[in-house]
Amino acid sequence: MNSVTIPKVLRKDQYFAGTGYFPFEAQQEVHYDGTRNRALSNGRRWGKTLVGGKDAEVTCWVKNKLDQPQRGWIVGPNYADCEKEFRVVYDSLKKLDVDTVSSKFLKNTENGNMHIVTNWGWDLECKSAQHPDSLVGEGLDFVLLVEAGRLRRSTFTEYIRPALSDKRGWSLMTGVPEIATDISLLYWGYKRGQESGRKTWMSWQMPSWTNTVVFPGGRQDPEILEAEEDLTEDEFNRQYGGKFVERVGRVMQEWDSEIHVRKLRYNPDWPLYACCDYGWTNWYVWLWVQVDNFGNVYILDEIYRKQTDSEDMADKWIKPHPLFPALAAFYPDPAEPDDTNILVKHLGVSARTNTGGELKTRLNLIRSALKLKPQDAPKELQRPSLLVDPKCTTLIWEMSEGYRWPEHKSDVQGPSELPMDKDNHGPEALGRFFKGYFTVVGDQTRRSRQRRAKYRR
Repeated sequence: MNSVTIPKVLRKDQYFAGTGYFPFEAQQEVHYDGTRNRALSNGRRWGKTLVGGKDAEVTCWVKNKLDQPQRGWIVGPNYADCEKEFRVVYDSLKKLDVDTVSSKFLKNTENGNMHIVTNWGWDLECKSAQHPDSLVGEGLDFVLLVEAGRLRRSTFTEYIRPALSDKRGWSLMTGVPEIATDISLLYWGYKRGQESGRKTWMSWQMPSWTNTVVFPGGRQDPEILEAEEDLTEDEFNRQYGGKFVERVGRVMQEWDSEIHVRKLRYNPDWPLYACCDYGWTNWYVWLWVQVDNFGNVYILDEIYRKQTDSEDMADKWIKPHPLFPALAAFYPDPAEPDDTNILVKHLGVSARTNTGGELKTRLNLIRSALKLKPQDAPKELQRPSLLVDPKCTTLIWEMSEGYRWPEHKSDVQGPSELPMDKDNHGPEALGRFFKGYFTVVGDQTRRSRQRRAKYRR
């Protein structure tokens, strides 16, 4: 390949056929849609890697509206997540001898270097959303956002969209859905594509079985039926149906460590409480809690111990803590009155009641506090009503990753709508506090003011 003439228009279908790629019907629907921003929520083994890779590959041979070679990125949650789509482009262009007329033709995942630059100026580079500084200040013609279910919405709104603005570039977001909240880029993009009147957005929900090559039997393909037999209904709908389902993955879907983790300090003007979840082989948890005058909750510190009874927990861990002298009361698990009586005796503080009831109620109270409010206010004025100090490392892990919904039917214990009884001890303690502090028997939430106080750093 000694010289290259770059056209302004190229027939995708002819190019695909010429490079040995024959997309099935559902893939064609995505390929041949000309909407500027596209979001694809797909099931596993659907073929999103080929769709993204081949759409990026075509740009190698087409000039943009400014009569220039095109420049684009593949962006994933981690650098390695970009490799599959990049490999599609790399292997195809290598067969066309593009590597012989390129100043860069690199595919090294370990060294963080997947980058192609041809002698005529076409440029494709992989980027990691873990390093947002690398996503600033570029004029781009296109961006593939892969594994977009794990990407944050802010990756697009704060970094990618500005990079696409100068050249009115296009984006394609693909992936298996993860969480059904606007924190997720894929969920947010999918919703925008379904809204009427948004002419620059289009979205699809593509089940795995619409890939008639991998699953020739469609919905009744043996592989699909075997997965359905193993997975819970919600997990099957997510992993193979490409659907956004609330009860999948992590329980606290509203949790965002960048929002909810803040350096806090004790405020002597506010009362100090604690909440606990009893354990022995499992974690025995004690959380130090303050609430400001507007109902905002602050988790200042945590104590997590195993094989520790309530007497030792009180004498060896709670009483020596620097916050203990200010403790006003604690919120226990009502199912263990003996442990509660031991703590009351050794600590000399009262135990609050009304901390039981349905788990769903307690979880809803926490999740409501995690949401940004007021919802109709500008983003910079929105605040959650629950913040956690970074010292609370185990609670943060449980909230962000550990506490999960069942994935396999064998994981279901009790009612299917309940999360797994595992890695949930901090949220259990926190739920006791929210239930006991914010509700009274037979009444509504007693602190419902929506104003927000500034948290103390």
